[in-house]
Amino acid sequence: MLNMGKIRLMTDIAIYEKKHSDSVFKVNNYYRGDYIAGNMAAAFVRFTLCSVLVLIFVVLFGTDVFFEQINEEGISAVFTQIGLLYGAGLLLYLLIAYNVYSRRYKNAKRGVLLYATKLKRLQRKYCCETQAPKTGKRKLSAGRRAAEER
Repeated sequence: MLNMGKIRLMTDIAIYEKKHSDSVFKVNNYYRGDYIAGNMAAAFVRFTLCSVLVLIFVVLFGTDVFFEQINEEGISAVFTQIGLLYGAGLLLYLLIAYNVYSRRYKNAKRGVLLYATKLKRLQRKYCCETQAPKTGKRKLSAGRRAAEER
């Protein structure tokens, strides 16, 4: 006869694996600090590339303003402003990235724990099914069995 509890549990585990396999299970290979540091390094690279692209667009579309400030003081002031904007934006972006990736790690670890709990519950259901029912009688050693048969 089909055990509906086991079927539901197996279906639930399979659906969880299908939905969360990418995000949850790869976190299990990292320590918290390594996971966050790796993702923050990737965030640094992404922010830097986006900043360079924005700077290129600003220079291309605002060349008339840039060439008006061609003297040394004007150029150094522009580069100082660009550097300050880049630094402030990078700091803000990395703080947000730290919060996001630490929360993702925490949620993924919770998901791995939930998955392991469901697997243990399924394993217990299989173990209970395969074990012989207890009858209350103890197994006797060969010597005692021979003595009782006499």
